[in-house]
Amino acid sequence: MPIPERDVMQEVEMKARRAQYHLDTLNGEINRWLALPNVPMIREYTKFEEGIHVFRVDIGLVPQVIPMLLGDFVCCLRSCLDQLAWGLAHLDPKRVFSEREQRNISFLIFKQRDGTYENRRSLFPSTVAGQFDTLQPYLRGNAYRDDPLWQLNELWTMDKHRMIPSNCTVITVALPGPSSTWKQFVHYFDDHLEVRFPLVSYMSSKMQFKPQFSLEILFGERMGAFEVSPVRLNEINDFVRGDVLPRFACFFP
Repeated sequence: MPIPERDVMQEVEMKARRAQYHLDTLNGEINRWLALPNVPMIREYTKFEEGIHVFRVDIGLVPQVIPMLLGDFVCCLRSCLDQLAWGLAHLDPKRVFSEREQRNISFLIFKQRDGTYENRRSLFPSTVAGQFDTLQPYLRGNAYRDDPLWQLNELWTMDKHRMIPSNCTVITVALPGPSSTWKQFVHYFDDHLEVRFPLVSYMSSKMQFKPQFSLEILFGERMGAFEVSPVRLNEINDFVRGDVLPRFACFFP
């Protein structure tokens, strides 16, 4: 019995839907964790010897299920692109690839147009290669790090070698009165944050000094050049499913 022809786009969409499932589960776990009453853990105390009143915020560790789900999402979404690339490279059934060329077939994501890009580009029909050209991060110049495909590829590279770092970062400290007045009293540490009000002001003022804190999880290298938020993950997913995949669907019957 002959092997039935593959429906490339159907298989790619199946992989993309699986990525969506992992992303939805990830978003649910993030929201569930941030809704816990002790996240963040806030303590309030006075240091009389230093003349300050302190609000200390301990961030805590991100639950392991969150970076694991992130890895599942990234792997599925990036894999669907490579499966798409394989189908695109084999559109011409008469073309024969060497073993090395077969290994090099992948969805093109490059921050610069160099010899490697040209070599990989040649593995596809010219019309397909032209579509790849319109999507490359190198088109953004030095801002290639803002490209959703580059960000997806960077997360995928991280996940292949280690669990993607997941950091809970204080992004907003809402202080009483003008922020410029109290900003100087906010102190950041590796594992916590402190707001240190002068005790004289705290005891004598009629203002409500209790600050409000807002947290967000960021994925990537902490304090490094590459971090993405959960919102950005959803944007990357929407870009791949809503923009990238439809561009290439027309190449398949």
